[in-house]
Amino acid sequence: MASSSTVSIRICQEGHANALALNKDCTQIAVAGRSLLKVFSIESDGFTEVCNMRGGKNQNLSYSSNDVAWSYLEQNILATAATNGVVSVWDLSRFGRHKQLLVYNEHERTAHSVTFHPTEANLLISGSQDGTIKCFDTRTDKGAIMTYFSNSESVRDVKFSPHSPNTFAAVSENGTVQIWDIRRSEKCTTQFTAHSGPIYTCDWHPTQQWLATGSRDKQIKIWNMGSKAALEHTIHTIAVVGRVKWRPDKMFHIASCALVVDYSIYIWDVRRPYIPYASFNEHTNVTTGIGWKGSDPYVLLSTSKDSTIYKHAFKDAQRPSMKSNPQGATVNHRGDFLFAYKTKVTPPITASSSKASLLSSRPKQPTKTDHFHLAKSNLQNFLAKPDQGCFSKDVAHPSPLREFHCFKGCAREYKLVGKSLAELCDHNMNVAKKYGKVHVAMLWMWVKNLYAFSLNNNVKSEPRTSTSGSNLLGSRLMSQTSNQSNNVWEENVGRSDNDESTGLKADDQNFLEQKNGELLSSNQTRIAYPPINDVESDISFNDFIFGDQELTIEHMDCVKNLRNGFLYVGPHFCKEWSLPNSPLIGSDLHAAKHETPPESSQETTPPPHPPSLIKMNSTPYVPFWEPHDVLADCLTLQADIGDVQTSISILIALGEKRNELPIDKSVHEHWLLVYIDLLHRYQMWNEATTIMNLSWMPNICMINEQSTAVYTNCGICGRHLASRAGWYCSKCRSSDASKCSVCNTIVRGLYAWCQGCSHGGHLDHLKQWFTIHSKCPICGHLCEYE
Repeated sequence: MASSSTVSIRICQEGHANALALNKDCTQIAVAGRSLLKVFSIESDGFTEVCNMRGGKNQNLSYSSNDVAWSYLEQNILATAATNGVVSVWDLSRFGRHKQLLVYNEHERTAHSVTFHPTEANLLISGSQDGTIKCFDTRTDKGAIMTYFSNSESVRDVKFSPHSPNTFAAVSENGTVQIWDIRRSEKCTTQFTAHSGPIYTCDWHPTQQWLATGSRDKQIKIWNMGSKAALEHTIHTIAVVGRVKWRPDKMFHIASCALVVDYSIYIWDVRRPYIPYASFNEHTNVTTGIGWKGSDPYVLLSTSKDSTIYKHAFKDAQRPSMKSNPQGATVNHRGDFLFAYKTKVTPPITASSSKASLLSSRPKQPTKTDHFHLAKSNLQNFLAKPDQGCFSKDVAHPSPLREFHCFKGCAREYKLVGKSLAELCDHNMNVAKKYGKVHVAMLWMWVKNLYAFSLNNNVKSEPRTSTSGSNLLGSRLMSQTSNQSNNVWEENVGRSDNDESTGLKADDQNFLEQKNGELLSSNQTRIAYPPINDVESDISFNDFIFGDQELTIEHMDCVKNLRNGFLYVGPHFCKEWSLPNSPLIGSDLHAAKHETPPESSQETTPPPHPPSLIKMNSTPYVPFWEPHDVLADCLTLQADIGDVQTSISILIALGEKRNELPIDKSVHEHWLLVYIDLLHRYQMWNEATTIMNLSWMPNICMINEQSTAVYTNCGICGRHLASRAGWYCSKCRSSDASKCSVCNTIVRGLYAWCQGCSHGGHLDHLKQWFTIHSKCPICGHLCEYE
């Protein structure tokens, strides 16, 4: 079979296969789906269709199959599990519609799995969405001969053990594994919780007492079922596990495919749980069924949602382990550093090998069986110096232990709700100072000064443009709404004795009024100040930019010659003036400073020459400044340097004001997930739950709602305790399960128990027991794996 190559065939244009099965000789393959039920013969160069059992006109939901199984002893007998709960038995030796030999309508909901007994040709079991397992005798059509109640939401897969003919395993959506004796339907022999999510598949090892389970938690677990369930290996995948199948003649190899997202088929070595040994990447959609061709470990058959069947040759498989990085490093909160690197394995030099090397210079190629075992790596451990305390004196280079304590201290002591924003900022600022985070304390103080008062609630984020600084000069600097392109305010230099209100002669005033709004000549003065009488002033930004004092013409008490927007700047009638001292005002405004004679020396006659105007080179303005943009940049910077705690804490404290920040909602969700993950790593469960409850993202609030069901069973009979009577078992008619396994007294306080064997007791007693022992004090179960 090593000479075979990878081939494929398209099986259906209307749908795809959900499962496959091989006959006992491994010469034919049956594929079943919602609109498909066909049998193909396996050729060396492809597949040939043998039978199509959906060719008739009268078809119903019993033809829509979720699973298919071929009898281990009969060549022509098939069984299918339908989406409407029907279990059908097919005889390929018959013709037309008579191929559907038996129809069992026992299940109330969808049937997920079906399988034949390995030694009894007439026994067939099926698992359903209704939580039951049915056993059928194909010699009769009267229905199920036995019913097994799993006390779970749904049974997803059932498999007979090859080592014990009367034993089969059933996996459920509540994450439990049950081992049943087919002769006893009252209760299972063994039950334990294997995964934190639904289990979709299981498979028995052909030679070892191992049971493999695949779950939605993206893990494949190998359980040793010799005496009690003991976890042997755990494989971590990148997607939800849909199917698993042990590889023949390879003790440590198992194949798997994903239920969603991932299209590849992986072959895992259970001793290397993170990198696949080999992979097949031919399918263009999710793989739905896998199976090895009998005892041949080099041919794998698969079906997919791309409506194809593939016969994969192992020599064509990809080897991800060859492309993986052999180096790795990690640092813990104490500053300890671990570094792993690959080492070259050289076989020992012997006398025979040295003679062989003299005869031939060509090195010997390693065999396939030795390839995996030649991989070797070393691990170096570098410990941090013990004299590095929690808070080192070097603030610029804090120790990892200091950062760890700062993170935990701030997470516990920060107050994010329950008080006003000013009080929250003051408290969190003091907490940040307490742990030496000076820059974070300054950021909290800045947030308080900017957002903690109602005057700034109306500040809206506006887009920046190239003309924002000049166009917003009147509204931001002088609190006036004006258009610079249409209004030009000029300053006159004359004063009239006849017109005391304006300080100008009638002719000069008429002349300047005609020129008002036009582009002035080169000897004119252009100062962009609005007139006094403009009543359309916007004062929403006065306190924001200039504090308590509004910058208007009235506050320029030294400018006494300003009338109707014109300022007299003649050679004999000007006084010294200046603007309020503010760092936000450009230096061009302070350049216009003139010396004036005393009041007694001023002349009362008009100047001997017409008023002169001076042109200024640039218009003074205050640069446009958005506080929301600045705060968004600060929070993004904190997250980029690894301090996502500060970013999330400020966003929560801001409340609804966080919506004004120009930060995308997806970034909010990413920061929340990162912060919650950090809290979980440090086992700060209460703080992480608080963040979830305070979150404004629906996806974050729903994290704690996943896998929240807790199932309790009687420690004596193993029956599921569904009543509200606590630990009282209705079957045993006693509450002995509520007694402590160590002291044998009724627990009246906090009760802890193992979900595998259902035995428990006082929390303190169990802690003391498991510090010395590893097994349950009553049944000897390895409770550490639950």
